[in-house]
Amino acid sequence: MLLNLVKFSARIYFKTFHDFKVEGLENIPKTGALIIAGNHLSNADPPCVGGFAGLVRDSRFVAKKELFGIPGLGWFFRRCGYISVDRARTIGDFGALKEVVNALEKGESVVMFPEGTRSKTGQPQKPKSGIGFLVYKTGVPVLPVKIEGTFGWPWVRKIRLTFGKVMHLQKDETLEPKAQYKQFATQIMEAINSIHS
Repeated sequence: MLLNLVKFSARIYFKTFHDFKVEGLENIPKTGALIIAGNHLSNADPPCVGGFAGLVRDSRFVAKKELFGIPGLGWFFRRCGYISVDRARTIGDFGALKEVVNALEKGESVVMFPEGTRSKTGQPQKPKSGIGFLVYKTGVPVLPVKIEGTFGWPWVRKIRLTFGKVMHLQKDETLEPKAQYKQFATQIMEAINSIHS
């Protein structure tokens, strides 16, 4: 009930206060394990993606652990099953990755931002290998989503949210696992950046 209210409020906000358009909702699979992967320009991105993808299905989010320490927000994140990730760990937060794998094995949808942090310039960044590791381990499909216009939020007007086509990535048996993680992450980021609204 709480999550539905938050999603509804997010949709009302974006449609009321911004020149907002969403495309590609029909590309979201209604059931089955899924990673929704998007670029990251501002704090508006998670409620934007979650609010509108939530018209089709609910998702769990991977969020930086610092947000879980904010009174109220941390309680909401835990209540909604969001997954805390420690970005300070130089070789990755394996506890968070394991929790994502468990969610995917249950057939859930998980939203991630492969770049790992917001862009400081509004330009695309290189992705982290974590999302590649998850695809390698689980073989789940990935739905790229591109967010445009949120850099500089809330002082922006035109925002576009476009869901692309589902990707089914295949392993290259000639690559070592770590190289494959990086390749998958790069392919996903390229798919996100190539979406046109």
